[in-house]
Amino acid sequence: MSNSKISALTSATTPLAGTEVLPIVQSGATVKVANNDLRPKQIQSNATSGILQIAGPAAASTRIMTTPDANFTAARTDAAQSFTGDQTLSTGNLVQGTAAKGINFTANTPASGMTSQLLNWYEEGTWTPTVAAGVGAITTYTSSGKYTRIGRQVTATFIVAVTNNGTGASYLTVTGQPFTASGNASLYGYNQSSGASVTGFLTGGTMYLYNYAGLYPVATGQTLNCTVVYFI
Repeated sequence: MSNSKISALTSATTPLAGTEVLPIVQSGATVKVANNDLRPKQIQSNATSGILQIAGPAAASTRIMTTPDANFTAARTDAAQSFTGDQTLSTGNLVQGTAAKGINFTANTPASGMTSQLLNWYEEGTWTPTVAAGVGAITTYTSSGKYTRIGRQVTATFIVAVTNNGTGASYLTVTGQPFTASGNASLYGYNQSSGASVTGFLTGGTMYLYNYAGLYPVATGQTLNCTVVYFI
């Protein structure tokens, strides 16, 4: 082949097949290398994983990667990821990959009694309260509840409808809350049928309910609507 300027050559067919060969100088000799095997020192593809590897500056230096609009996964093998500026997820969710990990707020100056600045739990759902009378027994009732947990704090709401009070008296107990409380907590609510306020407390995994005068809070056909906030 006679010497020609690059501008005079016929354009290659794209995309390249990978089998095209290029001349290179290796150990003082001119040899050929297939396009697939051409590996610039700082950029190469891992033969096993297919992951594009880019050798960067020293670990303490800043790496910058710019990509066009496309789906991609970027990961550093030596440390955590660092981002500058606001990050936006146009679709999808930010998924926690490891239990007990979350959002760390240690950049904020805490109060003197701070014990944690890690938000590592959010959950919401339903639960079914188990209800009993402090004295006697309720014949039939229905119950339902919802809860939201943020970190260690749980807010649980529930409704108890007593369809037949039977011999129930004194006070009500409610168990079955979605998470076990680490201490005591107050609760509040009202009787939807009579309008009377309901007071009580949570201790040892059991809620105790009374009406505002310390009396039995329900009768046949009456419904309680209550809320308790506690820590686990």
